[in-house]
Amino acid sequence: MLDADLVLLAGGRSYAGWKSMSLQRSMEACTSQFRLGVSERWDGQDVARAIKPTQRCEVQIGGETVVTGYVDEVELSIDASTHAVEVTGRDAAADLVDCSAIRKAGQWRGRRIEQIAAELAAPFGVAVRADVDTGKPLTSFALQEGETVFDAMDRAARIRALLLVSDGKGGLVITRAGTTRAATPLVLGDNILSARVRQDMRDRHSVYIIKGQAAGTDFFNSTAVSQIAARATDAGVPRYRPLIITGDAPDLAATLQQRAIWEANVRAARSTRVEVVVRGWRHSGGLWTPNTLVHVAAPTLRLDDDLLITAVEFELTEDGGSTSRLQLTRRDAFQLLPIKQHDVAGGFWALPPKESK
Repeated sequence: MLDADLVLLAGGRSYAGWKSMSLQRSMEACTSQFRLGVSERWDGQDVARAIKPTQRCEVQIGGETVVTGYVDEVELSIDASTHAVEVTGRDAAADLVDCSAIRKAGQWRGRRIEQIAAELAAPFGVAVRADVDTGKPLTSFALQEGETVFDAMDRAARIRALLLVSDGKGGLVITRAGTTRAATPLVLGDNILSARVRQDMRDRHSVYIIKGQAAGTDFFNSTAVSQIAARATDAGVPRYRPLIITGDAPDLAATLQQRAIWEANVRAARSTRVEVVVRGWRHSGGLWTPNTLVHVAAPTLRLDDDLLITAVEFELTEDGGSTSRLQLTRRDAFQLLPIKQHDVAGGFWALPPKESK
């Protein structure tokens, strides 16, 4: 048990000594979430009375804040031998996922992605920043009736092939695939407790066609603006499987081409999931963190490459065991480059099978 490492701050008080924990952070979700469990009384504190839903909270590991948000739920349970409390919560950005986007004015014109996202998130007290170049301002962007705040932000981000991820401090970061490297490699037979690779081709297509429109001018009009299209192919899909996607906003062909490549890359990445479980929550340089590169060596699974951590789940069991469950894929899956053509049916990374002697 890592009493000193794992702390929940809520209602102006600090709670440690947790018996169980699951904490999830992901590049594919803008909000992290946690679940903490403990007996109702410990260290003389009545947890069920002190911690309440809607309270502002922080989860810290070793003094480092990994979630800043609100308590969603407090659950009490009892049987013949135990009386327990389970506390669950999410990042402050959860309100952006749950709530509708409302704006009195009409569409945005000539605004950058981070400006639109910041305006949408401001009423909820969620700060938004960009750590990459988000490209040129959008020609125009408008809300769709009934969509959530995050859906609108994500739709705008997809136009420029960007990601929205939690910063752990209650805010959002607009980013792309990271370049920071974990100090400790993942090696089967050393620190990897278990590993698996799952391939699912259902959401992949052989060709992606993105269609859109642009605002006309005296020199740029007619079919040139009304029938803009771009395409990207995925050589890893051997049979004919086309997909047409309507562009999320009026823009030029170059933007649609970015979107087509992005769609092919992300879908290829999500079709193959690499999951690795390691002991503890840290590598030699700090906590395991999404959007971090790490070398994975597991020859029996045909893995010997630098992969990108897309999600991390920290777990603590009642017997005191702490583990990290890492989801990984190629870094180029989130880049604006054509996908590597070695990604074909039958193999995902370039490590060849060993020759029989």
